[in-house]
Amino acid sequence: MINWILANMQWLFSGIGVAALGAVWWIIRLGYRRWSEHSSRIDQSNLSPSLTPPTRKQVRPRSTISRFPSFLLRVLFKPEVVASKVNIDLRGENPINLSLNTEVPQVDLYFQITNLSPLDLILDRLLLDVWFGQPTFTTALLRRYNVPSGQITEGIFLRHHLNPAQIKQIDEFNHADGQRGSVHIYLTAYFQSRAGELEVQKSIDRRRVT
Repeated sequence: MINWILANMQWLFSGIGVAALGAVWWIIRLGYRRWSEHSSRIDQSNLSPSLTPPTRKQVRPRSTISRFPSFLLRVLFKPEVVASKVNIDLRGENPINLSLNTEVPQVDLYFQITNLSPLDLILDRLLLDVWFGQPTFTTALLRRYNVPSGQITEGIFLRHHLNPAQIKQIDEFNHADGQRGSVHIYLTAYFQSRAGELEVQKSIDRRRVT
């Protein structure tokens, strides 16, 4: 290999050679990224019924810009601009499910992510502070999800097991004055993209608790 490089050094460092090497490097990077994204997908065969794969709904045509090389996307799109086009919310129906009287008390949270940016994203981690009237627990979603461009990804699921103090607080909160108040969720999400890492912060209030 070294002998070949020395023999072709003049060609390699010419304009054509640099362009050819750049194209080869871009193809290798693209292949690695595709493999990395594929390996990050959830193995659906091992999921329990409560961990069903996410569903997606197209809301915007897929942009051809997403096929540009990463170095060009980093020039065209600042991470904070891409992050401004990403919205995280609880799903519409039954987003918070409480199981306080089961053998293993727990709370299930279901989220949806709307990606209106021109880039495909990977949700790397989601950090949450959950308040039932007052700070109740801090938790994190560490499973990775693919969040394609122009789509709403639903069914992003997190389960948190409750200790006795948290159960008592939630139970008192739900029965205060015979009414159920708002649940507050403060979250920070970190995404990977070809334009760099993104950070999205969101505050969610939801009144309905089951």
